[in-house]
Amino acid sequence: MRYEQDAAQRATVLRHLSQSLAGAVALFEKHEHVKLATFPDFKKARARYLEIQALIFTITDKAEEAPNRGVPADLKGWLIRMRLRGIASFTRMSLSFFRDPPELLIHALGAYDILQEERDGLMSLLNDFDMMLMEAALDDKTSMELDKVRGQMEEIVVLLDKHLKGAPAALRTFD
Repeated sequence: MRYEQDAAQRATVLRHLSQSLAGAVALFEKHEHVKLATFPDFKKARARYLEIQALIFTITDKAEEAPNRGVPADLKGWLIRMRLRGIASFTRMSLSFFRDPPELLIHALGAYDILQEERDGLMSLLNDFDMMLMEAALDDKTSMELDKVRGQMEEIVVLLDKHLKGAPAALRTFD
């Protein structure tokens, strides 16, 4: 009896977390076309993206705690698709932002470090993205859309490289 209650409770928690995730991704996609005018705006968008990723990892952990106990068989695939949707939206936001970044972001002292950090994060994301594409069972239309997203990610890397060349040198500490 206790075992059945635990299984039911875990299934309920997973269902609520999944509903929260679906809502968060949909809301994030709605805000995709809002122009990010400042670096703090970009940081807020990145924070929302990271919250979505954290929720995905939480759901994955909860599902692994209770395998075969009310966990849908296609949950892993659904989570990968949610993650890809989040990445696609964040990529489009980032591309729009870095195509026309605020002057202060690319010419201020410390800009080099910020831009380099963004580039490193994007390169890591690009590697994860490729792995997820292989794991996800996608139809041809979705695959073509995600190939376009990958191209946008590569364009962001090129833009960041260009901005890094014009940014003031990284600050150094003296010994």
